[in-house]
Amino acid sequence: MDRSTAVAATVASLQHEAEAVVDVVVDRIVEEIPSYAAVPRERLRPGVAASVHDGIGFLFDEDRAGDDASMVAAEAAAVGADRAERGIPVEDVLHAYRIGVRTVWERFAAEAKRNAADPGEILALAERVWEWADGVMVRAAREHRRVDLEAALDAQQRRGAFIRALLSGTLDRAGLHLQAAAFGLDPDREYVPFRARGGAGARSVVAALVPYFPHTSPPVTLLDGDVAGLLARRPRPRLRGDVVVGVGPSTRPAEAVGAFARATRALDTAARFGMNGVYDLADLGLHPAVAAEAEIGALLYERYLAPVRDLPDIERTVVTYLKGGMHVEDAARTLFVHPNTLRNRLRRFEELTGADLRDHSTLAELWWALAHQRLVD
Repeated sequence: MDRSTAVAATVASLQHEAEAVVDVVVDRIVEEIPSYAAVPRERLRPGVAASVHDGIGFLFDEDRAGDDASMVAAEAAAVGADRAERGIPVEDVLHAYRIGVRTVWERFAAEAKRNAADPGEILALAERVWEWADGVMVRAAREHRRVDLEAALDAQQRRGAFIRALLSGTLDRAGLHLQAAAFGLDPDREYVPFRARGGAGARSVVAALVPYFPHTSPPVTLLDGDVAGLLARRPRPRLRGDVVVGVGPSTRPAEAVGAFARATRALDTAARFGMNGVYDLADLGLHPAVAAEAEIGALLYERYLAPVRDLPDIERTVVTYLKGGMHVEDAARTLFVHPNTLRNRLRRFEELTGADLRDHSTLAELWWALAHQRLVD
């Protein structure tokens, strides 16, 4: 298409006043977008100037393609990165570009009208200008998101390193106070140290614990495959999914090491016994001792359960009797046997093992042996 004299004169006029247009665009961006108040004008103007001059050049050269091959693409990428580093949302960056395109086009349209340019030719140019603008904005947005993502990953890594150092006790008190504040934790507030795992992975654990985190950026990290960190309060006993959580007593961050060690032991114990839910050591009774003292468990197993390992009816009877609160009639109904049959089986168990099921210490040792068997199985 031959460029009409009117359009050529309009573009030439716009080129002549390009610097004035740049000033207008800068003023409009600062006035319309509050987040740009953080960008000094001397930092803002070069990017605006590059875009304005390139846009006008695009109008002047009818053979140019409006895509990322534009010379302003590199400048657009630099602008996107700079705005991301300054915390300006990508929506505001795109808004600023639209202000620039709108301002240039308003000037062009007004001058074209004065020059009596052909409306069809002006419409065709408008379509090409917005095509060019889309390419520039895509490049700026792409770089903005890349910088945003890198910053988020870096912050996540630094937060994870801080939480691991906090829970392991390798932070000095001065460093702890400074970093705690940086990651949104109050050094004088009490938090609940926890360690958790779930069959569906770390994401499922974090999702189940979201309501209990102190703020929107969870103070958590991965520790040997487990999710570990601090909670604002203790979670309810049951969570969604097959998640098991060990918690320690509420404590300030500086004293979290011991509390986290208790949370770790609670988690390991509950997980070994196949439990789901939230537990501290007190909730688990003697189970942590059973898990820790395998030798004692093995000795008690040999005394109370090995003699009846080939007599499953007797072992099942004893277990049912103990679980049912040592009520003969209730246990008999559960096993579908006569109460006298159940009494005979219990008597046979006592004869084979030397146990006295009326003695409390014997009952405690028998419970320990059964708990140890659960771990072995």
